[in-house]
Amino acid sequence: MTLAPVAESLMADPLINEIVTLGQALGRHPSRLVLAEEGALGSRMTDNRVVVTRRGALLAELEPTDFVHLDMQRMNEVMAHEPVLPEDLAAAQMHAEYGAEPHEDATLFTWLLAIDPEVRIAAHIHPVIVDQITASPRARQFADRRTVHNEVLALGSASLLVNYADPGLGLTREIQKKMILWRDRNKSVPRVILVQNHGVILMGETGLALLRSIDALLKYAELFAGASLLGGPVFLTPQAITQIEQHRRGA
Repeated sequence: MTLAPVAESLMADPLINEIVTLGQALGRHPSRLVLAEEGALGSRMTDNRVVVTRRGALLAELEPTDFVHLDMQRMNEVMAHEPVLPEDLAAAQMHAEYGAEPHEDATLFTWLLAIDPEVRIAAHIHPVIVDQITASPRARQFADRRTVHNEVLALGSASLLVNYADPGLGLTREIQKKMILWRDRNKSVPRVILVQNHGVILMGETGLALLRSIDALLKYAELFAGASLLGGPVFLTPQAITQIEQHRRGA
């Protein structure tokens, strides 16, 4: 098969339009989730194909041609060995318009989107209020504790916090390491990953679910920051959080 029919088939995928709309919503969000070339978006389109935004793409002006298509299985096979060679990652690329390079989060997205079949979309954004917290000494409290009832319902009992690492493979390795510990302890995959001094990664089943998680994260980050200024926060007890989760599950 020639390259032209393959490219036309990939770009005609109706799911691309959904992801484009989501990216534009993130880029134009009134809470300034990203600025200029900040932020990246990835989505699992089929069992073995992932799209990620190209390097330098503007989410607010996102178009279908701003995505690079990657072979998820081949990407993860390359990342499973050391050293990871750029030419091996490049060989996992299925299609890109005009020779575009994938965003530096490509390795991270392809790994995250493979570990939980219910997760289809991942975004790396930089909301001001969240960055204020993750750049402060209170980042660990914000990740590990919960302040109000609905925060548990919207974001779970805790979020994963990882140390800053070089964007790209360095951050991927850091998250892989912390994710193993998280899954051993919680038997789940966190939907919110806070990165110290480098934004937040959110995952969701759909674009709408991702946007709802973002709005919830912004609200409870503002609550946390405000309560911190007033001598708090006063956190929910572990027992209260357990009860809230049990009620949610109908236990």
